[in-house]
Amino acid sequence: MTKQPELGGSFTLPGTTMTVKRMGYGAMQLAGPHVFGPPRDMDAALAVLREAVAAGVNHIDTSDYYGPHVTNQIIKKALHPYPDGLVIVTKLGARRGADASWIPALSKQELIAGTHDNLRNLGLEQLDVVNLRVGGISEPTEGSIEEPLTALAELKSQGLIGHIGLSNVSPKQLAEK
Repeated sequence: MTKQPELGGSFTLPGTTMTVKRMGYGAMQLAGPHVFGPPRDMDAALAVLREAVAAGVNHIDTSDYYGPHVTNQIIKKALHPYPDGLVIVTKLGARRGADASWIPALSKQELIAGTHDNLRNLGLEQLDVVNLRVGGISEPTEGSIEEPLTALAELKSQGLIGHIGLSNVSPKQLAEK
């Protein structure tokens, strides 16, 4: 039997009991060109995910706006039912336009819909971690994050989200209380 690589050790996510390896898998590129539509080779996409988990990866970073919906459906097809200890971290805060544009989606209703899309497309009853993504592709958009965080906190209290994180926020937004 071959020993699995260490993947850089592991750590417990702050405020949780989840332990993840330092090396995870970012699923963004599983979708088609420009993170839109299906991949050119579905069998290869499925194989990459299965091999990553077989190699010891226990943390997948994804979002239902990759594709849209494509990446999460691939993850579900490749790995569901999920192995014990696999942590799936998704992002909310954007959606894709029909022209493949990236559109902010930070209203309460958009966050609720995005949560339910992620749950359905991943085949889960609860999302392990949801990162609120604020802003564009390369930098955050300024403004308060209180309203979207409040919406996510409500979804967490309903049991649909296990933990809430932040992605692509400014120092000022990070300091909000």
